[in-house]
Amino acid sequence: MAGIEIATAAGEADLAAFAAVDVVYHLASQTSTYAARTNPLVDLEINAFGLLRLLEHLRRQRTPAFVVFTGTATEVGLTDRLPIREDMPDRPITFYDISKLTAELYLKQYVREGWVNGCTLRLANVYGGSRPGQQRDRGILDRVFAKARMGERVAVYGDGASLRDYIFIDDVVSALIAAPQHVAATNGRSFNIGSGRGVSLCEAFTKVAALARPGSAREALIEHVAPPADLSDIERRNAVIDSSAFTAATGWTPTFDFEAGIDAAYGGRSPVASGGEA
Repeated sequence: MAGIEIATAAGEADLAAFAAVDVVYHLASQTSTYAARTNPLVDLEINAFGLLRLLEHLRRQRTPAFVVFTGTATEVGLTDRLPIREDMPDRPITFYDISKLTAELYLKQYVREGWVNGCTLRLANVYGGSRPGQQRDRGILDRVFAKARMGERVAVYGDGASLRDYIFIDDVVSALIAAPQHVAATNGRSFNIGSGRGVSLCEAFTKVAALARPGSAREALIEHVAPPADLSDIERRNAVIDSSAFTAATGWTPTFDFEAGIDAAYGGRSPVASGGEA
């Protein structure tokens, strides 16, 4: 697959330097719900206008590029049933999710116009491989591991019973690669990408902290604390993701179940698949 580019929230001058490309992975965004609430204009500029500028550049190509846009499973808002599927109506309740959904709708319209090809992958809670500069309310399992390795307390809000769908970064990468390889089935669509399994916050934090303890100065402590007053309602929900539509379109399935994924991410072993759940 020739001409793969990684897109950033670039300005017009930066985009002008891009050669014609076949596939663009748009992974750049502002990812904090709380930063978006503090400054919705900046959030919109980065998440929606950043993609829109890229799309305007790509529409000038003679052969349409395929754009893989990374959305978020929270765009659907609060749901009254699980698992979360693509046929559920989108009712975003945060500024962050509004900006991501706006960008997604622009991509779909550019596909309808015939100016680009592409699809959106709405990602669940991704873990493994976080880097400096990541927002504090993202990559939470990576942060739990880092705190536990330092012997610091790991806070769980309330009873920690809320369910999350955690997906290992390697499975996300394989989904990103699969999307443009099946243009006829993925073009113009949005897909949920998750493991299909719900794990409570308390269970997830406890298991990740346990992997960190052999290298810690002292045993990590899981501490239940009252949620902050400004905790978003989106953080209080339960989430389990149905990825069967993407599986049907591409043949992709997650390779890692939760235990195998956290062992690969934090256990100091080479990533070895162990029959994940779809």
